[in-house]
Amino acid sequence: MNRNPLKQLALQTTLVLAGTMLALSSAHAQVAAPSYAGASIGSTDYSTGLKVFLGGKVTPIFGWEGQLTSFGSEEYRPGYKHSAWALGGSATARFAITPTFSAMGKAGLHYLRPRRSGPGVGDPDSSIELGLGAALLWNFSHTAALRLELENIGGTDGNFASVGLQFSF
Repeated sequence: MNRNPLKQLALQTTLVLAGTMLALSSAHAQVAAPSYAGASIGSTDYSTGLKVFLGGKVTPIFGWEGQLTSFGSEEYRPGYKHSAWALGGSATARFAITPTFSAMGKAGLHYLRPRRSGPGVGDPDSSIELGLGAALLWNFSHTAALRLELENIGGTDGNFASVGLQFSF
């Protein structure tokens, strides 16, 4: 297994920052809005993707979100497939449009792990990549929201358009 010390340091730093943001959010949980968790399904550059996420607010507008994303798998020629997954954390900003609709933007770092399979094909290197996203949320109850999101993690093959449910707690 090829280990790159710079990539390991970047991953460890990302995990420490995500843990710190989680601790800060927990410390402010009684002052700020509730935390949330959810899942999404959608279209990616590979096929159908799935995502689970957990987040919270540090202030009424700014917060954090962690996510695990599977971009699905695609056979790009007979006997050859590619897929990818990502684990990351983002800073978020959420703005109310109406009492039940809001918009959210996010930016963060993600550990991206692409996979390739087929005769004579090796896996590309994993990397730390920038993730950017925007979402519209419809709060159809006090604790549940429908979430429509567009996101890109890592550039060219990292597009993800999804619909999901988000639950506050």
